[in-house]
Amino acid sequence: MPRSKRYPWMLKLPDVSLACLDTRHPELAVFAMQRCLAQAHFREAILLTVEGYVSPDPRIIIHPVARLRSMADYSAFIIKNLGVHVGGSHVLVMQWDSFILDPLAWDPAFLDYDYLGATWPHRSPSVGNGGFSLRSRRLLEALQDPDIRDLQPEDYCICELYRELLERLHGIRFAPEELAQRFSFELATPHQATFGFHGLFNFHRALPEADLLTWLDHVPPPLLRSMQARRLVKNLIREGHTAPARKILQVRARGGLKLRLDALKLGSLLAARRLWS
Repeated sequence: MPRSKRYPWMLKLPDVSLACLDTRHPELAVFAMQRCLAQAHFREAILLTVEGYVSPDPRIIIHPVARLRSMADYSAFIIKNLGVHVGGSHVLVMQWDSFILDPLAWDPAFLDYDYLGATWPHRSPSVGNGGFSLRSRRLLEALQDPDIRDLQPEDYCICELYRELLERLHGIRFAPEELAQRFSFELATPHQATFGFHGLFNFHRALPEADLLTWLDHVPPPLLRSMQARRLVKNLIREGHTAPARKILQVRARGGLKLRLDALKLGSLLAARRLWS
């Protein structure tokens, strides 16, 4: 996949490591990391993936890890093992479906906290999403506390299950909701420019249509048959993006009977909005 365009102004984050753990779709992880590297200079960019994968970008350093078999494996690694792989005072943890949107939205105050992620509108405290999150070295070390044993899902465990322990025993500071809303979005609709985002269903907000069409050409079909991809299709239809919506529906229409019927249903919605061509 081609690299995203470079911006004339580059955010400098010399004490922040960029890290992504992905042993299933390293090529998609590289695309997302390149979107970040096109807009910011980091201390280092680390892709933790399967042994033998060769980085197509010299800026991205490969750290071989055992293949992850489940989300539980991912969570355990992020909580207990991430710290040995990164050298910054902070690490920007990202996934293949997240990246920087607006470097001008960066606020130095982000670094005053040990954990910063998009808000969860259905939970309290609301700051929590880990898919695009900023974490301090102090947090990574505090997570080695032997009393932190339940590890799945990792962002829930950090931000809810063990939050009181982390605050009381280790002095960990979670960012306030207002700052988190300027840092990233996931489930909540953004009402201002944000530094980044998380979620495939938000790609209609994150990529220009031409870039999204290019990206779709490289996505494994099972990802486009997921529930997140269905949500993306509905968002694309609502926003009037005909071509990428149709491309995803074509993939879903080649799935099982349930997916084919659903593709017909969504195709009818597309036609009803006079977008089908």
